[in-house]
Amino acid sequence: MPHQSSPYESGPLREITGVTIRPGGLTLTDRALDFCRFTPGAQLLDVGCGAGATVEHLSRHYGFVARGVDLSQLMIAEGLGRNPSLSLTVAAAESLPCAADSMNGLLCECVLSLLDEPCVALAEFYRVLHNGGYLILSDMYDRNPADGVGTAARPRGMESRWQVETWLAESGFVTQVWEDHTPLLRELAAHLILAHGSLEGLCCSAGSAGQRPGYYLLVARKQRD
Repeated sequence: MPHQSSPYESGPLREITGVTIRPGGLTLTDRALDFCRFTPGAQLLDVGCGAGATVEHLSRHYGFVARGVDLSQLMIAEGLGRNPSLSLTVAAAESLPCAADSMNGLLCECVLSLLDEPCVALAEFYRVLHNGGYLILSDMYDRNPADGVGTAARPRGMESRWQVETWLAESGFVTQVWEDHTPLLRELAAHLILAHGSLEGLCCSAGSAGQRPGYYLLVARKQRD
């Protein structure tokens, strides 16, 4: 079967965001790192790393030992072509090629909402993190205030804050930071419309009536045994 290109490999979204492929680029990454205060040499994993922009940023600007995994062979090849020294591997979020308790921190930026089995991925994140390790998430969510209701009617990628935090708690994480950064999503949407006349490639454009697409930054910590 021929490979089907995704909006994250090419197309209008890539043209607007460049190699980071998410609202705000590295801005929220740096904000989360300011909170976590990892020491130089910390072991960090970027899940859904794309072409490795965050991995490169973590190692070059912070001195962390950073690795990245992504399902897209094309994205991994692009990252290694740009910088062969990056540690990038083709792997799924639900089955990470990492030993248990091996990571000080794990980043999953604009990826959790795309997964078919987010709770399976969260269980993997918990497995590979040290006790007390940090999980950094940034992603889209539904800002509709009807939190706590069933999510069967929501399309994938549009869960509520309540649902995301419930998943985390059930997976053994304690949420320490939740910030709404919806203006970054609006800014990206405006650039897409101005450049291409549509929201092609932006998954929140498929939201149903009554939904209020938003974008969040979340930092959680693996509970100590």
